[in-house]
Amino acid sequence: MNHRQVRKLIRKTLKKMNMWSEDAEELVFLTGLVESGYKYITQIGSGIARSFFQVEAFTAKDSIDNYLSYRKAVLGDFAFAIQRSSEDIMSMSEEDFRELLWHDIAAGIAFCRIKYRRVPKAIPSDLNGLAKYWKDYYNTEKGAGTVKHFLDMEESRQDK
Repeated sequence: MNHRQVRKLIRKTLKKMNMWSEDAEELVFLTGLVESGYKYITQIGSGIARSFFQVEAFTAKDSIDNYLSYRKAVLGDFAFAIQRSSEDIMSMSEEDFRELLWHDIAAGIAFCRIKYRRVPKAIPSDLNGLAKYWKDYYNTEKGAGTVKHFLDMEESRQDK
């Protein structure tokens, strides 16, 4: 996967959502890098998480039901970014989200960004801060990922 093209799509999607910043772009890009290496669109093993950003359908549905449904303007920007209507998104089931995340890169980007948007703390601007932020709020304490893994993935990308 060409990282420049992925970054361009992330930037374009986040701008359509009115949620772009350099730090947000970097965080979403690195999340995809750490979660899937931009190689897998289905979680290895369980298959529960989908997209390069390894979003679970339950998480997507929760983001709609418990966040976006209360923020109509944000929902509209989200819908615009993934080229669907707000009404269609509101009516989708977990199974619909499972399929959407499997075949739509922009949807994975958008749900990744919404998950971070729900965090009540600002996105850090340094790599160590981003690694800890990802672990605390995306991968969580129950997740298999580590801050070291995040930093190692970024370091290996920088070496290329």
